[in-house]
Amino acid sequence: MLRANVGEVSELGPLEAVLRPDEIARAGAYKLEESRGVFILARGLLRLGLAQRLGCNPREIQFVLRPSGKPDVQRLDPARPDWRFSVSHSGPHAVIAFCLGADVGLDIERTDRAVEPLAIAKRYFTPGEFAALRSWPDPQRSRAFFAGWTRKEAIVKARGATMAESLTTLSVGLDPDELHPPHEDAADVPPRAVCRLTTFEFGALQLIGAVAVVSKQPPRLRFRVVNGAAFD
Repeated sequence: MLRANVGEVSELGPLEAVLRPDEIARAGAYKLEESRGVFILARGLLRLGLAQRLGCNPREIQFVLRPSGKPDVQRLDPARPDWRFSVSHSGPHAVIAFCLGADVGLDIERTDRAVEPLAIAKRYFTPGEFAALRSWPDPQRSRAFFAGWTRKEAIVKARGATMAESLTTLSVGLDPDELHPPHEDAADVPPRAVCRLTTFEFGALQLIGAVAVVSKQPPRLRFRVVNGAAFD
């Protein structure tokens, strides 16, 4: 996994240099400088990370979208390793997860964001999750909400499903300190891919997240922090 903060990268030029023309155009469409920088940071690191694993030029990599919108590397050469990925960003932070041969989903959130946990949960959480969230004391409720939200999104992303179809029919544990929290699909939905979760939190950065893989074993996470434009 790669973690980076756009404010700690002194020069985005080397990352922008590996983007394709359509990606540069997408970056230019962002009105806020930070949003533009985070897009270049995340997409540039994604291309460099995949190129390192695939042994190719980063600008040669092409992506294809599933019907749900989940992106994959286009495998023009079946002999190349089957690397899959997931990207998430929040504020100036970007995190990328790579997984070989299994679908992966990642989500991060800043815990210092001003939100209305109960109002959002009433719409997107299951009744059981909503009741559990209400039981948390006010000072801790936002952290429990972000823990639950990132776990739900990570699973949905790993499965390649749409958020609207899945958030209200998927229950997760809300304890922010649980490393491998439980989750359960509603009984009345079609069978879904088996996933396992691993959570993480960077307290000093006020950043919380979760990674899900389509597997019977929870993912083991190894982070690399990128704090400059160089990548090797």
